[in-house]
Amino acid sequence: MLRPAPPLRIPPPSAAAWLLLPLSVVANGAVFWPAACLVAITAAGARHYGAMLVWYGLAVGFDRNALILAPFVAAVLIGARVRWQLLPLAPVFALAMLLARAHAAPPFLALPPPITLPAAPSLWTILQVLPWIGTLPLGGLALTSAFGTAVAYGAWASTQPLRPPEVRERALLCALAIPMVLPGLDPSAFLLAGGLALHAALLERSAPRRRIAALVGIGMLVACSGGVGAAAFGAIAMIGATLLQARSVLKRGAANDNPAMAWAAAAPPLPLPRVMC
Repeated sequence: MLRPAPPLRIPPPSAAAWLLLPLSVVANGAVFWPAACLVAITAAGARHYGAMLVWYGLAVGFDRNALILAPFVAAVLIGARVRWQLLPLAPVFALAMLLARAHAAPPFLALPPPITLPAAPSLWTILQVLPWIGTLPLGGLALTSAFGTAVAYGAWASTQPLRPPEVRERALLCALAIPMVLPGLDPSAFLLAGGLALHAALLERSAPRRRIAALVGIGMLVACSGGVGAAAFGAIAMIGATLLQARSVLKRGAANDNPAMAWAAAAPPLPLPRVMC
């Protein structure tokens, strides 16, 4: 006997969502999309997948830079086996945000005039300043590498546990790795990574977290100073932050798979034996 499908229940967003109201008017709404993505990540950690899709759709409709979080969202949906009835929420709310921006209601949602921004601190900015390489057409290679990185990340992250600490760590890795290999971005694409890194540093207050947050901040500031050369120097800091975050995530994932490894990582170091002369 077939049972009727249960009604769709979308839990209300967390209290952090209310911070979007004052943040939306800062810098002509430039921080709306990373703030909406942060709420979506928080909803994913709380297993509120409907709220995650709603806030992610709003972020994508507001700024295309939010698409860098798409592999993370897809991995969460696959790993949690979310019902297909919830999937249209993201495109519906993205379309609603696009229509609101097109009609400029409210005023801070109006589409900004096109401006020229510095290049994002990515791998491709490093290649552009190298002799004999900067003149080569690397657009196809860049898009292929970005697609491969997104697919590899999604395949790996969809098999990981959906606990809040691990969800935040994987979201930060996605926010760092995807802009690093995606061409045609500006430094604002790393706003989400900066927010997540700062949030992690404030929560854990450990030396590795502070290093990652410092590297992300330095990379963004150097890239915003202008010029492809500055973006290349900023990309070096971003590469260091990405490698540190990847090491932390993979180490924690290996510890979760092996309880003995987790115990050994948390245990204090063994005392050195005394040598009698």
